Amino acid sequence: MSNVNLNLYRIFCKVAQSKSYSEAAEKLDLSVANISTQITNLEEQLGLKLFNREKKGVTLTEDGKELYEIVNKSISSFDFVEKLAKDKNNISSGNIKIGCPSHFTSYFLMKKIEQVKKDFPELDVTIICEVDINKMIDLLQNHEIDFSIIDAQIEKNNIETEELLTIDNIFVSKAPLTITDIKEIEKLNCILNLENTRATKQLKELLKKYDINIKADMMCDATEVRVEAVKRNMGIAYVIKEAVKKELENKELYEVELPIELPKIKLNLVHLKGELTKVDKKFIKEYLKKQN
Repeated sequence: MSNVNLNLYRIFCKVAQSKSYSEAAEKLDLSVANISTQITNLEEQLGLKLFNREKKGVTLTEDGKELYEIVNKSISSFDFVEKLAKDKNNISSGNIKIGCPSHFTSYFLMKKIEQVKKDFPELDVTIICEVDINKMIDLLQNHEIDFSIIDAQIEKNNIETEELLTIDNIFVSKAPLTITDIKEIEKLNCILNLENTRATKQLKELLKKYDINIKADMMCDATEVRVEAVKRNMGIAYVIKEAVKKELENKELYEVELPIELPKIKLNLVHLKGELTKVDKKFIKEYLKKQN
C-alpha cells in the first residue's frame, strides 16, 4: 500500500461498496470521470483488474475481492484513528454519525439530539435513516456511521449490542374502537410499517397463531404518515405507543382495545467493538441512555 496514494484505496473501497461509479462519485463529491480515471490508475499501478464493468454497475473480480478484504480493514482502522485525532475526545467540537430508522428517530432519537445540541451547539451530528438492517450493518462495518439504534440483535464477532429500552406497539383509530374477537381485525383497513421491519414481522407472526393473515391496505416506515392516514379515517395504524402520546392525550387518536397482547420491541444500541470515541461514549451515557 505504501507505493499507492491512500486516496486511491479510499475510492476503490467506495466503488466496491457502492457497486457503481456514479453512486461512489456522489458520496465522494467527485465526477464519474474522475472516479473512472482513479480506478484505472490503481489497476495499472497494481497490475490487476479489480472490477468487472457491467451495464448495471461494477462487481469485484477475484483479485478485487482479495484486495478489498485487506484494504477495507486498513482504511477503516485509519479512519477511526483519524477521527480520534480530529475529535480530540471533545464533544463540544467533535462529530457523531448515527444510523437509525426514521420511525425511531422521530420519537426517540430526535429529542436526544435536541438536548445535546443545546449544550454543545458546535457538535456536528449526522443521522442516516435506514430501515434495512443489513444495510445498516454495512454502514457500521464501513465506518460510515459510529453506531446504530435498531430493533434487532446482531450476532457478529466484531459487533456489540446493548439494549436501550423496550417499546410498546399499539393499533390506533380515529374513534374509540373495541375488538372482542381478534379475527375481526381481518375486516379492517390496516396501516402498517414496511414489510421488512421487525415490528411488522412480529405482528404477523403473532396473528398467524390465531390463523389470521393480516393484509396491509397501506405500508409506510414514517410514523407521522401512518398517523395522518388514521386522522383521515383511512383505517387503523400499528405504531409505537410513545410516538402518539400527545394524540392519545388530546383524544385525536384512540388506542384500539384488543383481546390479545401485542408484541413489544427491544431497541438496541449497536456498535463495533472497541471503536467508540469518548465523544460517542459521552453522548450515549449522558444523553442517549438518560431517561426523561
